[in-house]
Amino acid sequence: MKKYLFPILTVITLVAGCSSSSEDQATKEKQSNSGNSNPVLTYKIGSDDWSVITTNTDSLKILEAYQFAVDHPEVLNYMPCYCGCYEEDGHTSNTNCFVDSVEGDTVTLDTMGFG
Repeated sequence: MKKYLFPILTVITLVAGCSSSSEDQATKEKQSNSGNSNPVLTYKIGSDDWSVITTNTDSLKILEAYQFAVDHPEVLNYMPCYCGCYEEDGHTSNTNCFVDSVEGDTVTLDTMGFG
């Protein structure tokens, strides 16, 4: 079972991080047309309140990817991102595509995980 865990998590992470639904695209277009920048998404560790994600997307895959990134950054730290975000945002691993910063028990999430 353990030998299948890493490949499955890798696929989930890549699919969630690099996919975009038409609803998410419509939301992005609406935000860019109204002049709004990306929303600031914060999550309190241990609260299990993921409304910051569910208000922006209905995708369970994206929600699971954010949950995994917050709970297991030690796994994603070894996974490079191939979306070109190093040049644009300085991301050094797949963790940076989901987690922007951690201060105490508050995590600021990166919107790149939406696709």
